[in-house]
Amino acid sequence: MSRGLRTVGRYPRSLRILHWTIALGVLVQVALGWTAELSDDRAASRELMQFHYWLGMSLLALMTLRLGRRLSPGVPPPEPGPRPLQRTAIFVHVSLYLLLFLLPLSGYAIRTWPPYEEEFWPVVAWYIHYWSGWARLALVGLHVLAALWHQLVRRDGLIGRRML
Repeated sequence: MSRGLRTVGRYPRSLRILHWTIALGVLVQVALGWTAELSDDRAASRELMQFHYWLGMSLLALMTLRLGRRLSPGVPPPEPGPRPLQRTAIFVHVSLYLLLFLLPLSGYAIRTWPPYEEEFWPVVAWYIHYWSGWARLALVGLHVLAALWHQLVRRDGLIGRRML
């Protein structure tokens, strides 16, 4: 059996690199967005938003690569455990993936929507972007708590086996 088709207990290096690169990018995105929104300096705010936009587009490209790699063979099966916990893990992961696509796409819509007198759709895109950002933060929090639970309570070595 070829190396790429075997089931392993560890994610491929490419997925681990993408995971941590995107995680760092998301943290920077949150900081950029909040700093730009709270800044009294309009020029600095515009520059921060410009960087926020381009980092978002870069994260969209990385998420596209990540999804393609995640759907390819060679990814370990889900961890065994109680069915409700497995379903929760699947829900959190799928939701994170969806939000990590929705956020840059809604940001793109906000930035590129033509300025018409009717501002309904840009406002809708802004609300989607805003609330998706908060939902992403909540899901990232659940994701981190689950990883810590595996590491500190279950002591099953999931983090070292899967993500480092």
